[in-house]
Amino acid sequence: MIRVALLDDHPAVIVGLQRLLAPATDIEVLAAAANEAVLARELRGRRPDVLIVDYDPRRRDALALCRRVKGRPDPIRVLIYSAYAGPALTVAARAAQADGLVDKAESAASLTDAIRRVAAGETVMPKVSRAEFEGALARLEQPDLPVFAMLLDGAPVSMIAEGLRTDEREAARRAQRVVARLRPRLTPVRARSGHAGSRSG
Repeated sequence: MIRVALLDDHPAVIVGLQRLLAPATDIEVLAAAANEAVLARELRGRRPDVLIVDYDPRRRDALALCRRVKGRPDPIRVLIYSAYAGPALTVAARAAQADGLVDKAESAASLTDAIRRVAAGETVMPKVSRAEFEGALARLEQPDLPVFAMLLDGAPVSMIAEGLRTDEREAARRAQRVVARLRPRLTPVRARSGHAGSRSG
C-alpha cells in the first residue's frame, strides 16, 4: 500500500484529489490539510510515502515547501500537481528536488502511475528542451550556478554546505534563493492532445 498525504490550501483541490485517488486500491490517503502544521497533526506521527502538493503561483509556494521537505535528514518523496506544469516549472521543481511533477490536465491514470513510480524511487518529470533549460538558467546569478548544479545532482544540504565551504543554514538559504529565482509566474498549461507521454524517469 502506498501511503500519501495531500497538502493544499484550496479545499476543492483536496476533494478533487481524494476522488481521483479513491479507485486506486494500492493508494491510501493518510491525511489531507491546508497547511503543514495541520497536516502533521492529521498524520499523528504516521509517515507517508509520498506528499502531493499543488503548485499555484497565486497561493502557497509549493516549491519553497518542497525544498524545505527535501532538506530534512530523512525526506519523504514529493510530487507536485499543477495546472502550471510547463518547462519553467519543471526546471524549478528539479531545483527544489521534487521527485515528480504532474499536469492537472492529465488523466487520473497518469497521476496514479506517477505516484507509484515516485514511491518506487523514480523521478517523474516532463521533458525540457535545451533552449528552455538555458532560458531558466539565465534567471540565475553567477554565485547561484554551483548551488543549482548540486541541487540537480540531488545533493543534500550537508553536501551543498561542504561544497560552498559554509554551514548548513547558509547552504539551505542559498538553495531556497535559487528555487525562488526560478519560480515561474505563468498561465496554466492548456490541455492538449497527446500530452500524457513526455516524461523522463
